[in-house]
Amino acid sequence: PRPAALGGEILPEELTSLDAECYMNFVTEATACLFWFLYSSFYEWFAHRYFMHTKRSPVQWMFDGHTLVHHQIYKGENFLARGPGRPPHVTLRRTTFPAILLGHIPVFLLFQWLTKAPTFWGAVAGLTLYYAGYEYTHYLMHVPRGHRLERFRWFLFLREHHRLHHRYMQRNFNVLFPLADYLLGTLVTSEGRLSKPVKRRSRAARKAAALLQAQAAVTPQASEARN
Repeated sequence: PRPAALGGEILPEELTSLDAECYMNFVTEATACLFWFLYSSFYEWFAHRYFMHTKRSPVQWMFDGHTLVHHQIYKGENFLARGPGRPPHVTLRRTTFPAILLGHIPVFLLFQWLTKAPTFWGAVAGLTLYYAGYEYTHYLMHVPRGHRLERFRWFLFLREHHRLHHRYMQRNFNVLFPLADYLLGTLVTSEGRLSKPVKRRSRAARKAAALLQAQAAVTPQASEARN
């Protein structure tokens, strides 16, 4: 039989080669999906810390809507929304995800061109999954609906993780996946456990305080000795 390229039927060896190519493309796209999903944890951390908790022109509205409105409504005993209906200022604007996706498309295309591998749709899927998970879990954290998801221990951990962010606004910037919080030193738990960079800074601060106290205690003694 003639090869498929010449109008004949597909040969077994050609089918095997085609299956292998499809499989490798799938693995590549799945790997890209995972990579960009993990990247989204750091993107969320950066945007949350440096735009939603810091005034920056011309996007000061991000700070106003998040720090001055969302955090003021859902703080302390009011962390959970009460009353019927859909509470305000929980989800992000409808234009947020389209803007994020459009801003990343050139990056995804450049990454695919540099790697010479089919990664574009995996990247889009990773970013989309992260954003959808962020919005869904964040909404349930503030507005319990009795969904099955709310029974899982990891969700209870994330809800407590986010509740602590509303108490300490410079900690626990991640909502969905606190990988960046852990690696960048902003993770704190209800038991007082801190990520390693924070622990190191805390130990250094305690040592500095102890040194200052020791110096303060020595200074009066030295003055009395001179007198």
